[in-house]
Formats: sequence, C-alpha cells, structure tokens
Amino acid sequence: MSLNVELLEQSFEKIKPHADEFAASFYEKLFTTHPEFKPLFANIDMAKQQKKLINALVLVVENLRSPEALGPVLNALGGRHIGYGVIPKYYSPVGEALLSAFEQSLQQNWTPEVKLAWTDAYRAITDLMLKGAGAVSTPKVVPHEKDVTHNQPKESKTQLLNESKPIAPPTEEQKKPLVPIQLDGEIIQKILLKITDSYQQFQGQSLVQRLGEVLKGILGKFIDNFWTQPAWLVASVSAVLFIIIYVNAAENSLLAEILESADALSLVVALVLFIKEAPDRRKQFHYQAWSTVDAAHSVKVSYARILALQDLNSDGVSLRGLDSPDAELIAINLSQANLSAANLSKTDLSNANLSHANLDNANLSQAKLAGANLSDANLSFARLSQVNLSNANLSGANLICADLSNANMSGVNLRNASLSGANLNSTYLSGANLKGAKVSISDLSGALLIGAIMPDGSKYKSLEDGVTNE
Repeated sequence: MSLNVELLEQSFEKIKPHADEFAASFYEKLFTTHPEFKPLFANIDMAKQQKKLINALVLVVENLRSPEALGPVLNALGGRHIGYGVIPKYYSPVGEALLSAFEQSLQQNWTPEVKLAWTDAYRAITDLMLKGAGAVSTPKVVPHEKDVTHNQPKESKTQLLNESKPIAPPTEEQKKPLVPIQLDGEIIQKILLKITDSYQQFQGQSLVQRLGEVLKGILGKFIDNFWTQPAWLVASVSAVLFIIIYVNAAENSLLAEILESADALSLVVALVLFIKEAPDRRKQFHYQAWSTVDAAHSVKVSYARILALQDLNSDGVSLRGLDSPDAELIAINLSQANLSAANLSKTDLSNANLSHANLDNANLSQAKLAGANLSDANLSFARLSQVNLSNANLSGANLICADLSNANMSGVNLRNASLSGANLNSTYLSGANLKGAKVSISDLSGALLIGAIMPDGSKYKSLEDGVTNE
C-alpha cells in the first residue's frame, strides 16, 4: 500500500505539542464507545499507557521511510498484544477512536486528504501487527461495530484468531481462489510434462551419479535411525557389523591385524555409544547449568552462575526470561545471547559483552552497565530507567521505544543507534556521541546534552552559549 508519508509527517507534527491531551482523548473516546475494553486496562497505569501510545506513534511516523526497520517491530508488537487479550476484531474500534482523536486534535487541519492518509496508515500498521499475531486478514475502520465481548470462556490464541470475523465483506477479487482450477486439461498437461522432463533428466545421469544419489539416501536414513533407535540396539548392530567385517577381512591384511586385537570390539562399541549418547550428555550438562543458575537466584555474587550462563549461551541455549535481579555479572560474555524479557534490574553488568544480544522488553532498570559492549544489541521496549550506561558502547543498537528516563549515559557511544520513540526524559547524555543516531529533536528536548555530539555531527550548544541545535 502506498502511503502519503509527507502528509502523515506534517499532520503528526501538529499533534506533538499537545500529545498528552491527544492520548487522553483517544482513551476517553475508546472507553466511552466501547466500555467492554476497560477490563483490559484494569491494572495499568494509564499515564504510562498514554505515553506508550505516543511513543508508538512517534516510532511509526519516524520510520515511515524505512519500512524494513518498522515491519519487524510492529510484527513483534502484534504478537505481544495477543498476550494482553487483544484479538483481531478489536482493531476496528481502536481505529475508530484513533481517527476520532485525530479529528478532535487537528480540527480545521483534519481534511479529507489527511483522514485518508491516516486511514491507510492504520490499515498498514494493523496488517503488520496481525502478521505478528498469526492473523491473515487486515481489518478496516468501520464505525459503530460493537460485537466485542468479554463474557466468554477462556480460549486459546488460535481460537481467538479464528473467531474474528471479517470487518468488511470480501471484494470480488478476494473471493477468487488463489490458484484457478482449469477444466480444459491444461494444468494436467503441464504436470505430465514436468514429470516427463524429470524422468528424462534422471535417465540422462551417469551410473555414478545415480548410484551416488541412492547411497546418499541410504546414508540419510541410516543417520536418522542412528539418533532415533535405542542405545542397546545401536550397540548390538555395531557389534554385528564389526564381526561381519572381521570375518570378511583378508587374512594377514592390516585391517585383520587391527581387528584381531582383543579390545577392538569393545572399543568400537564404546565409541559408537559415546557418539550416540552425546545429545543426552549435552542435555544433562544444560540441566546442571540451569540448576546452578537457579541455585544462585538469591545470591549476589556467584562465579559459578557466570560460567553457567556463558556456557549455556555458547551452546546456543536461549536465555529468554532469565530472572537474575540484583546479581553481580561483571564482565560476563553473553554476546548474541537471547535475553528477551529477562529481569536484570539492579544487576551489575559493568564491562559485560552483550554485543548483538537480544534484550527486547528486558527489565534493566537501575542496572549497572558502565563500559559494557552493547553494540548492535536489540533493546527495543526495554526498561532502562535509572540505568548506569556511562561510557558504554551502544553503536548501532536498537533502542526503539525504550525507557531511558533518568539514565546516566554520559560519554556513551550511540553512533547510528535507533532511538525513535524512546523516553529520554532527564536522561544524562553529557559527552555522548549521537552522530548518525535516529532520534528527533523533540525526543531529545528533555535530555541533558552538555558536550554531546548531535545526530548531524555538530556539538550541542546550550542556550547560555546563545546557539541552539533546533
């Protein structure tokens, strides 16, 4: 879908000066027209929720020209909304309330062209979010739809997705099958031709090529059976094969001399069992490592926990949801680790290597990350309030919609980082390098920027110097 990006950007700039009123208006309209939505927000701080809405809109508008960066974020956002109890048919009334809030906020600037631009944008946004939620249809903004209910038994995500009805009737084009079935025999002819071509290609292969393909197939089945069959059966078959080879070996040959050794059979069977049981040993190792991590949960300093986490990560084990608050993990190496939704609040990760790590939605509030390597890390939607990131390397990091309020980021390297929609209220960015970072001046307005290098490469000048960077 082609969006009117310029019109969307211009109209949203008019919203920013009174963003809080806009967000409050949106939720007021949503709850007034659809009171059944209120239970979804029963235990939520609405002030923070309104801030999240504005951050999400900032994220979308600032990345309209970079859909390759926006798509994965909205996919993930849609997936999370399923966990909040949001199903596809909820998107339509939300869209109605959003457009109504835009109309009230923009007033005379709410032209038919602007309305069309935001309607198209909302459809594009929901399409990406629904893909993340596993849905296949895009809802349309249709007024007065009130078929949402919360008085129903708990259902699985799949059932919730399947129960959502199309909001608009399908068009003629949508009603057509994806692959038209032709009854004149043309499809059948094409299939027969393809089979004939494949057979001729096989016939044209040399005997060696055909034999190689057969042996490849046999070897593949052998390997599959090796890992699926019980160890005793594999050991027995190995022993039988050893005996067959020994009996058929040429007398006085080198192979015969090797096989005549009394321990040869035992060694072969032991080697086969060692290979066969490797996955079980690895599982046991992982279990022991996780036991070490769990046992150290209430312990602040545990070198064994650091080694266990590093070993698990080096084996490619996901650390998603790791719960290690207030732990000392100084200089730990968790490069490329999956720490999504981890709880590392107040944890000491000074000088840690977390480059290319996935820390989306992680809780790192009040953590110590001074001097840490977080280059190219994913910290989208992470909680980083009051964190100490002084002199940390965050070059190329994804900090979209992260909460960095009251964080100490003095001297931090944020070159080419993405900070769209991030909360930088009272963030200390003195001496920080923001060159090439994706962040708006309005987002930086609440931060302390003395001595910082701005996104355009210039050095920040305070009002006392008589120059601004706006």
